[in-house]
Amino acid sequence: MNPKAIYIMSKAALIDYGCHSFTYRLATHLDDQGFPISYFANGSLESPNLASLGTWIHERPSLVRNITCHAPYGKVSLSGRLKGEVEWAGRCIEALEKDPPIVIIASTVPLVPLLRIQAWALRHGIPFVYWLQDFQGRAMHDLLGRKFGFLGKLAGNLASMWEQRALARSDMVITIAPGHEKQLPRSVLKSGRHALLENWANIEEIPVLPPDNDWARRHGFHRTTNIVYSGTLGLKHDLDMFYALAAALKNRADTRIVIVSSGQAADFVRQEAASRGLDNIVSLPFQPYANVPEVLASAAILIAPLERSAGSFCVPSKILSYLCAGRPTVLAIDAENLAAKMIDRAGAGITVDPGHPEKFIAAVTWLLDRPEVRLEAGQSARNYAETAFSIVRVVPRFLKILDLAGCEVLSIPQIPVTRPKPLRVTNAG
Repeated sequence: MNPKAIYIMSKAALIDYGCHSFTYRLATHLDDQGFPISYFANGSLESPNLASLGTWIHERPSLVRNITCHAPYGKVSLSGRLKGEVEWAGRCIEALEKDPPIVIIASTVPLVPLLRIQAWALRHGIPFVYWLQDFQGRAMHDLLGRKFGFLGKLAGNLASMWEQRALARSDMVITIAPGHEKQLPRSVLKSGRHALLENWANIEEIPVLPPDNDWARRHGFHRTTNIVYSGTLGLKHDLDMFYALAAALKNRADTRIVIVSSGQAADFVRQEAASRGLDNIVSLPFQPYANVPEVLASAAILIAPLERSAGSFCVPSKILSYLCAGRPTVLAIDAENLAAKMIDRAGAGITVDPGHPEKFIAAVTWLLDRPEVRLEAGQSARNYAETAFSIVRVVPRFLKILDLAGCEVLSIPQIPVTRPKPLRVTNAG
């Protein structure tokens, strides 16, 4: 019996482990047009996106499937993270069994739960689309190798092997950056089972606001020059860069390094800054999603210091939000990374090699001393976002990819799309 005949009336399951706004809005857009889709989210992972999930559930109760564990977990504790991933995978499969989908699209799903969900899909003859956001095995090799030496590298090599196997067993692979296809299994390349769909941000949700806004006033940031990091902190981030930057700027009494994050790494940064006497570091927990535009607008400069192990394949989604906010960015990341190329191509800030705090500090101080350059870079960032982040481009491409995965029924809806009204830069100083 043809498995597709069984699930002809079922929905597509978009599993977004990281609860990203751009994938959720893609799901809502499709849902508005009568497209059969469910959005699976992780309600237990500590991340800035989790603050939005309650609103999403209230907004779209029939769309969102909130999969939760018995307790929240973060990204820093390896044992706690693995335990959470295993539990979450089991509960996600339970939800899928209750309402089997016609296709599964898995995005930002860690390797352990991804392998379990994919195995379930294969057993039930359900097409599986691997939305490849990062090469996890390579990152694990570098990160675990530094922490555990040979055994860590061995674990990373095993992870790479399983990751390649998962890619090979997928009906379709979505890549997010040119060059990712070079790392795909030969069988995927030979059969043409891959397609490029670059990530985007919901530009209409992040308007350009003045730095002196309600959120900034509540925290006293309207009186200071703020260098802001907003997002998850984990093993891929170079936390020492924050301390080096704060020490270098200690004589600038009106300057603050504002870190908006939660979890173990954020707690560690807060404690370490206090122990070093770096009172120019201000650490805040994740803010409600509605406040994110004001958080980003409070910045004179937005920053993201990544470890060298993040490599050229991890594309931080926060950078896309930074571009929408109309502020300059200083980014420590591999020059071949798509995020670095975006910043350079847009003229939206400065990128430096990771692992070189002196270069990172020099880039930040250079921009601090040149408000006119910051204004120009911020305008360029927003202009780039308005051009590149268009749902008009995304939706037809996404549907075509599902069609290529063998889900012909999913290409039936004719979906009209409209571009959001551009929001121009105002008062970005």
